[in-house]
Formats: sequence, structure tokens, C-alpha cells
Amino acid sequence: MIPQAYIFDLDGTLIETEGLWTAAIHKWLLSRGKEMDYATLNRWVLGRSWFAICDDIFERFPDLRAAPIELLDVTRAFYFKERATADIRIHSSVNLLRHLSQTAPCVIVSGSAREDIREAVELMDVGDCLKFYLGCEDYPYGKPHPIGFLTAAERLGVAPERCVVFEDSAAGILAGKRAGMTVVALARSESVKQDTSKADIVLTDLGDYSPLPTHEA
Repeated sequence: MIPQAYIFDLDGTLIETEGLWTAAIHKWLLSRGKEMDYATLNRWVLGRSWFAICDDIFERFPDLRAAPIELLDVTRAFYFKERATADIRIHSSVNLLRHLSQTAPCVIVSGSAREDIREAVELMDVGDCLKFYLGCEDYPYGKPHPIGFLTAAERLGVAPERCVVFEDSAAGILAGKRAGMTVVALARSESVKQDTSKADIVLTDLGDYSPLPTHEA
């Protein structure tokens, strides 16, 4: 059965910003006099929604508690400094999105805020390749909960088993499988190693992806 829709994660799949966000949050915490193990913070960030990241930060540092969007605003300045010297695009993944959009609807489902997704879409110049995108404001639970992917499928009017998900994180892979979708995992050699064992296909470069049949209905 030919796929009817393609769903892309953003961070770690189309762009590489999670490491930059870890560095930005770490520097913000230091600016507030808070020491935080970098490796632990990186685990909090990888593949998780902004709201989940904030929950962990506020649990560790209750005196910093604020609305997640307020925290996003104050850490963005640190993030932009980190990003100033980096090309965050994963070019082969972006090229695949452009190619697949000519054959079936493509969307982005990310745990990032919509404003950050919008900026990334502009940077990648793929706005005309997407039907829409969903951010952390658009569904109540982050990955590995499947609601983000299921919301995208419902909005597209496509059965979950006719969707192919591209993900890089263990949480995202699990979310795609829980949604009943075919999952292609991106395991780049330069990225932090993730558990990709539940993915249907594992690639080190999405440029090597060839459309394959999804689950039979």
C-alpha cells in the first residue's frame, strides 16, 4: 500500500537545534546561579516537548517556576547566540521533504513552539511543501504519546496506517508506532545515540530513503 502522507519531526530530523537548545538552557541556568549536569539536561531536551522540558526544570528548580512560554522567551536570546554561527539544516532531510511533497501531503509534528517551527520552515524554505505544521501548543501531550501524530492524520483525513513518520528520537519513534504508523528512524553518526529498535527502518541519512509500502489496511 502506497503511503498517503508523510509526517516529519523537526529537531534532529530536519534541523539540528536540540544541542543548541541544551547549551542555551544551560547558560541561562548558570546566569541564574543554577548548576546543572549538562548530560542530564541534554537527556531532558532530546526528542521531548518544550512543556516536558519545563516540567523537569521546574521540578529541579522550583524557584524558577514560570509559564513555559515565558521561559521559552527568556531562553531564546541564549539560543540565538548559539545559532548565530551554525547552519542548522540537515540538507539531505530537507531535500527528501521537498521530493516527497510532490507525491503526497507532508506535515511537521514537533514538540517545539509554533513560532520556532515557523522560523525553521522559513529557514529551510519549505513552506510551499507543507500542508501544515503542529507544535506543542496544538496537542495536550508530548511524545512518546501518539496524540500529535494522530491529530495530524485526522486533520489530513488519512488513516494512521497510511502515514510514514520520520523521527530521530526514541520518544518520537515510540509515538509513531503507538499511532499505528510506519516509522523511519534517522540515526546520524554525529547525533546522540537513541534507541531505534522499534523503528521499521533505520537510516543514517534520509537521503537514502526510498518510499516503501506501509502497513496493509
